[in-house]
Amino acid sequence: MAIDLQETARQHFDRIHRAALVLSGNPWDADDLAQETFLVLSRQSGSFEGRSSLYTWLYGILLNLERRERRRIGMRRKKLQVLWDSEPTEERSSPGADAPAEVSEWKNSLWARVAQLPDGQRQSLVLRFSEGLRYEEIAEILACPLGTVKSRIFHGLAALRKILELEGEDARQLPAFPTEDLSHVI
Repeated sequence: MAIDLQETARQHFDRIHRAALVLSGNPWDADDLAQETFLVLSRQSGSFEGRSSLYTWLYGILLNLERRERRRIGMRRKKLQVLWDSEPTEERSSPGADAPAEVSEWKNSLWARVAQLPDGQRQSLVLRFSEGLRYEEIAEILACPLGTVKSRIFHGLAALRKILELEGEDARQLPAFPTEDLSHVI
């Protein structure tokens, strides 16, 4: 199936970039993730078989890239922590930098709390509430059963409520548990 890369980028880049921003928490990483998503598309467009919609396939690419980046950053942090722990403690300070307003706002937002959740819950919540995808589309993107998506959203919202309550924040800003999410966990 031939894909017009320019038309696809024109139609879907903004959605993919928005999801990348919510997932990564900063505009620089979001730019990189969104661009890399379309690079993968350009290299692997022949592997798109049309069994799903193109934008759900793009979200799948984005989530795989973001997951890989999280693992890479996690390994780097572990290595740096080992170095940090082995150095003398006198006059140790973190590098200071003024974070741009977008990063500061994100860190104080609900999405910063979503970023603390396990991958499955985090990805499901981003796709549902940031991107407005239907459960069936999310299941397709994450390659998991529909019931798993519903469970991840239900448990993700419950975890967010708990995080907000522990922080003394108002959990009413979260969406209510949709009845379709409750039916399978009872």
